[in-house]
Amino acid sequence: MSRPRHSHRSTRVLISFAAFAMLSACASNPAAFRTAEVEALHPDAVTEISIEVGTAITLMLPGNAGTGYEWVVAGDLPGFLRRRGGADFVAKDPSKVGSQGDTRFVFEATGAGEATLRFHYLVSWKKDARPARWAEAAITAKPGGG
Repeated sequence: MSRPRHSHRSTRVLISFAAFAMLSACASNPAAFRTAEVEALHPDAVTEISIEVGTAITLMLPGNAGTGYEWVVAGDLPGFLRRRGGADFVAKDPSKVGSQGDTRFVFEATGAGEATLRFHYLVSWKKDARPARWAEAAITAKPGGG
């Protein structure tokens, strides 16, 4: 028994719509085509980073989520940086509870500029908690194509 003809047409329409939606999303977000750079920050130090406008960058800080401490962005973001999502802790050995790992932050340079991002390692749920460690990323975002 043959399939009804309209099922192929419906499938083609659905595939065309999905392709259009994906291309539209990429067109509205040119950085989606770029591979994000990854930079490991060192606690208690300043790391200088240079990126192109429209590039996403992943900043990683070592820690241990099982201790109650976590890395947080201290202060406001500069106008030329946009945060993509929240901080994600990635354990080096997910099978072990309390495993060491990295906290990852992703930012996109939406314009040119220079600023220093400061991160604090603290117990964030404690009121007036003092950071046990800090890290800074001195970021310079320049227009691409040069």
